[in-house]
Amino acid sequence: MKREKIAILPQLNDCGGDIEKKWFVFFSYRDPKSGKMIRKKEYKGLHQIKNKKERYEAARVLVANLAEKLKSGWNPMMENNAIYSDELRYSAAARVYGRMKAGNINFNYYASEYLKAKISGLEKETLATYTSRLRMFSMWLDSKGYMDIDVTAISNTMIIEFFNFLIVDQKLSGNTTGKYRNILSRTFDYIIELKKLKINPVYQLPQNTRINDQTPRPINNADIEAFKVELKKDEQLWLAVQLEYYCFLRPGKEVRLLKIKWIDFSRGFITVPKSISKTKTDKILIIPNDFMVELRRMGLHLVNKDFYVIGREGKPGPDHLGKNNLRFRFVKLREALKMPYEYKLYSWKHTGNVRADDAKIPLSDRQHQNGHSSAIYTEIYTKNKKGHDSVAIRETFPEL
Repeated sequence: MKREKIAILPQLNDCGGDIEKKWFVFFSYRDPKSGKMIRKKEYKGLHQIKNKKERYEAARVLVANLAEKLKSGWNPMMENNAIYSDELRYSAAARVYGRMKAGNINFNYYASEYLKAKISGLEKETLATYTSRLRMFSMWLDSKGYMDIDVTAISNTMIIEFFNFLIVDQKLSGNTTGKYRNILSRTFDYIIELKKLKINPVYQLPQNTRINDQTPRPINNADIEAFKVELKKDEQLWLAVQLEYYCFLRPGKEVRLLKIKWIDFSRGFITVPKSISKTKTDKILIIPNDFMVELRRMGLHLVNKDFYVIGREGKPGPDHLGKNNLRFRFVKLREALKMPYEYKLYSWKHTGNVRADDAKIPLSDRQHQNGHSSAIYTEIYTKNKKGHDSVAIRETFPEL
């Protein structure tokens, strides 16, 4: 049977790297009515970004997002950068379990039930991440001809084969495959809870020591001073950084969507409602005295209570900034200072945590300020960001 393309995944047209031209991302998809392939372009304001490196980064994000949308529309089979609507060609293993297909319930059903029952209350982006990983496993099952087999037929051998695919073919890091392991294991635990399965097939998986680490890092003390000089020239970005550093707010929603009315200028607290909190619980955070002085100096206590703290006009206002605005501004500043790529906007939250630990602020206080449900998580979080440090090694190590 001839294979028919459903979609061709997105690619960037960078106009030969000419920053003065309008770059765009293009992809093709099949119109289900006409049966014809349709090409579509997405600009998404790429031409408004004047720094070439920032524009490439924004384009990379756009390509990834569009690819995820295309994939999520079908249960596709990936091959040579295209998605095909083949009839399933069952492998030998699938044929063995073929007798279990009719009338039984497959992995997709239980994965969907797990998402609704266990993690539907999490932040939208977190839920999307979990869904994406389960979808990847579903796509892999489909590509191997296992999609319609009963969930009880999914074996440890299949799981190991999937993880070899992630490690060898997808070249994912050990950290990322570990996250796949966690979400799959929890999903199968849920199926066991429903008494539809007796043994969790996620065990004795292949080791993955690959490191593709691009996570934000805390900022070195000496670099902080250089950043402060430039940050203070952009009062809005400087305020966002201080909200992260002092109050451990996350820049994506908790800073960007913060409203004046959520700041208690008399008692020194910020209330982050569950509607924008990552943990989906209300958080009441302490404003350190030094930061409170700064907030009053800016006159925020005199502003319309319904305004966003980070408004579109470079000041508090009725409209909040776009999702990537602050991040792009910070990246531009970081590159101008020739600072390490590992310094991200999110780094200021990590920096505040590390410095609070150095200042001997009690673990329980740091747990509350982070909004963590457990002090153990706060301890692990800080250890991962801080690592082991030694004043003796830094300051008294013999010179070569």
